[in-house]
Amino acid sequence: MTDNNKLNALINCKKCNRVFSSVDGGLLCSRCNENVDTEFDRVREYIYDNPTSSVKDVSMGTGVSADSILKWIRDGRIVLGDHANIAFCERCSEPTDGMRFCPKCIRELSSGLKAGIGENNQKHTVGMHIKDREKNKK
Repeated sequence: MTDNNKLNALINCKKCNRVFSSVDGGLLCSRCNENVDTEFDRVREYIYDNPTSSVKDVSMGTGVSADSILKWIRDGRIVLGDHANIAFCERCSEPTDGMRFCPKCIRELSSGLKAGIGENNQKHTVGMHIKDREKNKK
């Protein structure tokens, strides 16, 4: 790699903002990568010892953020068991308690449906209708 290409590969770490050379396109510096690997190992060991734990339990037991744990679940690094009570919203991808949609999306969808139903209940004068013969005879 030439010196010019090395300078083009300098970026800021997404986690600590330290400048580093990202030759392989990674977004984290080596120090933050090591920290992530260490956190993942702690989570893996905790889950191994406590297989029925929730994300909140794992987070509290390991000190690793729930967001990191959920990201590893989304990425497939952590595989949920058959009886895990976690899923991701089909609309916004936020975690849910086994539901198809998160509470926020449920509120938004139901208010949208109610508004749509309200519009359909109003009388529309556009369209076809049958002329009343009694009124035309007068």
